[in-house]
Amino acid sequence: MSYTNHQIKYFAWEITKKRSASDVDRLSQSLFDAQVDVNPHQIEAALFALNNPLSKGVILADEVGLGKTIEAALVLCQYWAERRRNLLIICPASLRKQWAQELHDKFNLPTQVLDLKTWNMARKDGVYDPFKNGKISIISYPF
Repeated sequence: MSYTNHQIKYFAWEITKKRSASDVDRLSQSLFDAQVDVNPHQIEAALFALNNPLSKGVILADEVGLGKTIEAALVLCQYWAERRRNLLIICPASLRKQWAQELHDKFNLPTQVLDLKTWNMARKDGVYDPFKNGKISIISYPF
């Protein structure tokens, strides 16, 4: 099937257009490959985080078990879809690998866990800035 130049330009525009921050479609396209069931309150929290006019981020804090990891991953998926690739997760050291695994398995997002050992190995291999490698970096508080 062949498309006209006009149709090709339209498809390119449709794929790359910026959606309004309150538009649920903004999240739906970035979750195309996600392997998780999302609840309405998680969508609402993610949209709140993406729309916060007062700062460049928010702290997601609610009851245990309501899905803060999924809410944060929704925001990460959206930023990734918008080609914002300087993403950083700071969490307790004991949770770094769990974050990496969940983002990979459930959201198909590339991650790297950075600590002093992996940082030094990357620098030894000639990587000047290990944060700039096209992956979401996950570090602990002390690092």
